[in-house]
Amino acid sequence: MIKTAIFDLDGTLLNSNGMWKTLGEKFLRSIGKIPAPDLSERLWDMSLKDAAKSLKTEYSLSLSEDEIIDKAVKMSEYFYLNEAKPKNGAGKILERLYKLNLQIKLVTSSDEDLAEKSLERLDLLKYFTEIYGKADKSKQSAYLNACNKPYEAVVFEDALYAVKTAKSTGFTVCAVYDFSEKNQEALKQTADFYENGLADYAEKLDMILKGNEKNE
Repeated sequence: MIKTAIFDLDGTLLNSNGMWKTLGEKFLRSIGKIPAPDLSERLWDMSLKDAAKSLKTEYSLSLSEDEIIDKAVKMSEYFYLNEAKPKNGAGKILERLYKLNLQIKLVTSSDEDLAEKSLERLDLLKYFTEIYGKADKSKQSAYLNACNKPYEAVVFEDALYAVKTAKSTGFTVCAVYDFSEKNQEALKQTADFYENGLADYAEKLDMILKGNEKNE
């Protein structure tokens, strides 16, 4: 029986992946470095910590990894506090899950404090029982920290690598379309469910929570 719903933030609940896609480049330019043409693609599936480590090594930065992360978070702060908008159906599905008495948790690679403030501004924070920030979604512990009984939880994600991790850990996974994920066909094949948006999932919650077979 599903008791917990775990949500990703960027690209799943919020239209924010565009900002993250170019953040590494903007950061390097801000300190006088010229980013490689393929930098954004290479950093995309990394956690903040791994991305900071990669930038430090590749560009011989004198900043520590923690300093790189802090500067990147500060660069993203204005966006989260003022501009980030929810994806279609975000409020609707959260309200439905809340009324069904499910525990609703956030697992994000973004900064926990910024995630919390952004959700509060959008009047969505009230639905969440716990928020886990700076999560490395290439590791199973990212999801197990939120729920150590995968058979009791459903995960909503937009990125293929995160979907693969959640699936390999035993979670039911609902994939959501976002422009930032190039391999949509693999996303469909890997996840238990696939929809263009959260509004579509809000209409199918009963089927998903009862553990019906994978949709096509």
